[in-house]
Amino acid sequence: MSKSAQPIARTIGAELERRIIEGVYAQAGPLRQADLAAEFGVSHIPVREALATLAEKGLVRIVPNRGAVVVPLSAGQCTELAEMRCALEDLAIRNAVPALADAHLAAAREALGAGAAATGLSERAHWNWVFHRSLYAAARRPFLMEQLESLWRHADRYLQYAWARARYEARSDQEHAQILDACVAGDAALASRLTRRHIRSAARAVERLLAGQP
Repeated sequence: MSKSAQPIARTIGAELERRIIEGVYAQAGPLRQADLAAEFGVSHIPVREALATLAEKGLVRIVPNRGAVVVPLSAGQCTELAEMRCALEDLAIRNAVPALADAHLAAAREALGAGAAATGLSERAHWNWVFHRSLYAAARRPFLMEQLESLWRHADRYLQYAWARARYEARSDQEHAQILDACVAGDAALASRLTRRHIRSAARAVERLLAGQP
């Protein structure tokens, strides 16, 4: 792919990623190169590159003779993501709490308010991550944050799925407030325990929905 086509592929990839995360496309639904090329007014080349990037992220699967299809949500993947988040976010919050400054707490508090006032799921998801990231930033673990960013890109699909169907937002906001209170108090053990409970409760909500339970 030419250098001039690379930004186009990134733009298309970002838009397709947003749609997948927000549930615009059907589970296991096809993403046809010809249709997407026509929609975006480009050749097949940047679309193919965008789909290849999404396949690397685990959001689409390239199937021989069928093209790209959306990777469906699964309880197993939801559980795995929650387990990984619990492990890494526990590490992040335990290292962050002793180093939290007023700026970190203020940023988290602002994100909490902005998320509660959000009018769309993608906006809420953005502030949801900003809340956690604002606290974890104090840990000064850049490689850890990079791994968490990747995990959150996948977890967003499940969080928005739960928010759209179970009105889980109020409980999430309450749990965020409890985590923030523990951080303000400088209680790393409590902040860790609340963070892990927060992750697991969201995962259980998604798993119930995927199983067709209320």
